[in-house]
Amino acid sequence: MRMRFRLAIAALLVLVLACGSALASVQFSYTDDVQKVVLESGLTLLLKENPAFDIIAVGLLSGIGSVHDPEGLEGLTYLTQRNLLSGTTNRTAQELVIELESLGSQLQTAASYDYSAIMLQSTPASFEASFAVLMDLINNSTFPEREFERERSLSQSTLGSLTDDPMNAIVLGYLELFYGEHPYKLSPYGSPIGLTNIRREDTENWHTYMYQPEHIVVAVVGNFDTAELLPLLKTSFGDWQNGYDKQPMPREEVDFVYPAEDRELVINIPTEAAFLIMGYPAPASFDQDSASMAVINSILGEGMSSRLFTEIRDKRGLAYTAMSQYDERLGPSNLLIFLATHPQNVDQARNQVLAEMKRFADEGLTEAEIAHIATQKRGLYIIQNETNLNQALMLAMTELTGRGYQWVDDYMSFFDNVTPEDIKETAQKYFQHYTEVLIIP
Repeated sequence: MRMRFRLAIAALLVLVLACGSALASVQFSYTDDVQKVVLESGLTLLLKENPAFDIIAVGLLSGIGSVHDPEGLEGLTYLTQRNLLSGTTNRTAQELVIELESLGSQLQTAASYDYSAIMLQSTPASFEASFAVLMDLINNSTFPEREFERERSLSQSTLGSLTDDPMNAIVLGYLELFYGEHPYKLSPYGSPIGLTNIRREDTENWHTYMYQPEHIVVAVVGNFDTAELLPLLKTSFGDWQNGYDKQPMPREEVDFVYPAEDRELVINIPTEAAFLIMGYPAPASFDQDSASMAVINSILGEGMSSRLFTEIRDKRGLAYTAMSQYDERLGPSNLLIFLATHPQNVDQARNQVLAEMKRFADEGLTEAEIAHIATQKRGLYIIQNETNLNQALMLAMTELTGRGYQWVDDYMSFFDNVTPEDIKETAQKYFQHYTEVLIIP
């Protein structure tokens, strides 16, 4: 349910990017054996040998996501990523599939708000041939008209179907109300107008912009010998050059000011239940307050032992579902609460949510509660990043944001240093005004 709730484009990418803030303890390091190489173009390579798993995983991340889509062409990044698999000068779409299957390899593309990715997994024996396919996609994609129109139609259908589900409809309504004119208001699928306006030539040109070497970090984790692999990577990426003078151009950065008042939107849809979202401003992913907000969210609405679940659902019977989500982004972020309830219980349920938010500001949390969450996140992080691919994406993401790949082993100190007073200050700072969307019959 959570992945649907987040309108995930690619579950793997979203999982890794969302988990970048819950990292390992100082006794456990992901980065001790990482070798970093920066090419003259600015493209960064990260290599980590991991012979424990007989898989080589490549995470190629671009710092261009849907938030950069040109105005009026919303959905361009997503369509471009989808059409990378539509054929090259050397391989048709069908030949790409057949070749990768014969090699026993997996290759995926994904687009999110702040990033885009190409992900490859193969055995050591098939890696060189599989990597050649990946490079063919980036260097020689042809974006054939027929395949482009098919992908556009599929994207339009997917976007249109989102509002058929009340949960997705309320999320879209909430994002639009909360973010106003900021591009975060849209899902990475884009907008109906944007998808209609995009031409095949736009995806071809945007592909050039997305894969400028200055935007790229490539992380490779797996069973390989760095001395053998590094020359291949240098040869493959060494002649990439920066410079984009085509159309369309990326959207200019949009200033965003958090709402200074409570805002409410009611959507009437024939349904037996009522669905309520209440959202608050929250610190961006790498903000100094992000650790405190992550702890608050875990206590508030993650899991069946959370306050929302126990206080609103179990004790008072005011909701069928009660949960929260810290929607971390590189830019302005938000904390949202989601309730599914009976229409007659909406007012009581809302008042209880407000009481729980005030409780953080008034009481904070105990040191024991904070330590419990830190331990929980540490264990969850290690479990979720067992695979070479997740580790590759994690290293690439943190490097791409400017924090440096070593940051993945430093972040748990954020939780170690969170105090009860930090919780109170963060709640008082961000929980001033809420944005509410209610779906009711």
